[in-house]
Amino acid sequence: MSAVVPTTVLAAEEQVIGSPNLTVSSSDIEFRASEDATLNVNVINNGELLDGGRVEFENEVKTAKSVQISIDEDAIDAPIEVNTGTQSLGRLVDGDQRTVGFDLEIGAAQPGTYEIPVEVTYQHPRVIAFGQFEDTDRQNREQTVSETIEIRIEDRPEFELRATEQTTVVAGDTRQVSYELVNTGTQTARDATVRLETQTPGIFFGKQTSQSTTTSVFVSELSAGDSHAFRLQMGAGPDVAGGTYTVAAGVEYENQNGVARTSDPLSTGVTVASERNFALESMSLTDFRVDESEARIEATISNEGPVPANNVVVRIGETSAVSVVNGESAVGDLTVGDSAPVSFTVAIPNEAEPGSISMPFSVEYENADGDIQTLSTPLRKPLEIKPEQDRFEVVGVNTSVTPGGTATLTVQLRHTGSEPVSNANARLFTNDPLSSSDDGAFLGEIGPDETVTAQFRVSASGDALAKSYGSSVEVRYDEADGDTRFTGSLSTGIQVSDSEGGGLPLLPVGIGAIVLLGGGAVVYRRF
Repeated sequence: MSAVVPTTVLAAEEQVIGSPNLTVSSSDIEFRASEDATLNVNVINNGELLDGGRVEFENEVKTAKSVQISIDEDAIDAPIEVNTGTQSLGRLVDGDQRTVGFDLEIGAAQPGTYEIPVEVTYQHPRVIAFGQFEDTDRQNREQTVSETIEIRIEDRPEFELRATEQTTVVAGDTRQVSYELVNTGTQTARDATVRLETQTPGIFFGKQTSQSTTTSVFVSELSAGDSHAFRLQMGAGPDVAGGTYTVAAGVEYENQNGVARTSDPLSTGVTVASERNFALESMSLTDFRVDESEARIEATISNEGPVPANNVVVRIGETSAVSVVNGESAVGDLTVGDSAPVSFTVAIPNEAEPGSISMPFSVEYENADGDIQTLSTPLRKPLEIKPEQDRFEVVGVNTSVTPGGTATLTVQLRHTGSEPVSNANARLFTNDPLSSSDDGAFLGEIGPDETVTAQFRVSASGDALAKSYGSSVEVRYDEADGDTRFTGSLSTGIQVSDSEGGGLPLLPVGIGAIVLLGGGAVVYRRF
């Protein structure tokens, strides 16, 4: 339809008559259901001249001015929304072509052909009258052109690649992750190959020993609306930060006519969690001192997440200060938050220096796929090596001997070790004016923290003075591993008195003292 703008046409010697001729078309006519697309519309002006004259007037009547183009969304018989409003093209002279794009949101439209109504409005002078002595006069009008563009919704496969419930990989580990390929289109895909590619350094397909940035999955047939689930071995390096990373994909397939096609680019994701975190706590040490062949370390290992660990094994590393006797502790399976005890045995040589050392503990485990993994950084703990200590201490002495007399010396000995010993024997050492005709005492088997009594016969010469004389006891014993050990000299002291009476009182366990007796000294060592 057209609207004529009335003008007065004066008598003239000549006139030019013509009009623009606007047509619309599009080369983008194939679309897919359930997608956002752009419809590019071409507007062409092929002007028409009915009565010619001066060239400038001929060009003017064939020029479209104030050109506007729009799509009538209400007239579309399909689930298609137009997200672009009216667009202005300005002037189109004869022979001009302009292309404008309209954003479409195509819903679940069935395959087929659909009409898109397009309207173009413009203004132009229909008649230009002019003469040698007359003013130029123009007869203007506004015109609307309504046309349709046919588009086709294709009948073909469409794909989505979706991550399912198991798509988390722990840094420094590998795991089977799950995806599914869904055919959201309207046609069956055959002999389809899904090709996937990681987009981030450190994220890979396969195992630690056979890493690859690409992989593929074959699907023999996937009908419209069906899905195909599959699993992939994926891993992440220990330095990959936690987060979700893109995995790019594409599908190569044959359509129902046997024609090879390639899908649009697809993408999915894989989530990387921080490396498994273990804590070594509640550390306790037994006999952790110089010259100990079986010093023990006990602790608790905990799985602090983020995922379970199977068949956990904790190993102790060697240092220059100690040598490992039993350096492995098998734990078993640990879910997140679980803990279990571990214990180790080391030997500390007699040349070791007392003081603090840093001991490494490595953690080995199996992931959900049964692959053996090792914590990238060992757990280190500070441990204190104590000075060398005898396994026995004197806790009480009792004697009563007079010059020229003989008496019984009773010595109480406490076993300070953590393991029982056997075949223990005590031997007494004296100096003039004291002597012993029975300087040995069999003690047998002694348990940890057990106190036993050793008795000896001692004699004092007639010229012995009433005072305390130095003496000592040495204990020989067998350890649980069969090794025979000796204590150092354990000071006892023997009191010579002018008259019969009690000797030194029994001393409290664990307390050392220096007792002055008649100018002499009896020394009890603190352990």
